[in-house]
Amino acid sequence: MPSALDTPQGAAELAESLLPPLGNRWLHTQAVAARAQELAGAVSEADRDLLVAAAWLHDIGYAPELRDTGFHPIDGARHLETLGAPARLVRLVAHHSGAVYEAEQRGLTAELAVY
Repeated sequence: MPSALDTPQGAAELAESLLPPLGNRWLHTQAVAARAQELAGAVSEADRDLLVAAAWLHDIGYAPELRDTGFHPIDGARHLETLGAPARLVRLVAHHSGAVYEAEQRGLTAELAVY
């Protein structure tokens, strides 16, 4: 069942509430979301909004108010979980950009494995 967070608009609104003070991180997020929108046709129609939503939300864990572990994929996933985001969206945020390898280096394998 979709929530506001797994729609591009809902995800963009949450990202915009957290990331603009981070300057280049906000610009990066906007660019990633635009690229995901361009490429959305490569996934099934049912997954297109989720892909774009994940792009908007992939770096929210950089927001200072969400910092817990200091590893943004986990911190972002944890925040989304507290907001009741769908599990699939939470997992996409937790595991983006080779997070499994960096989690290992940081000693956060168990924390990431939750997702």
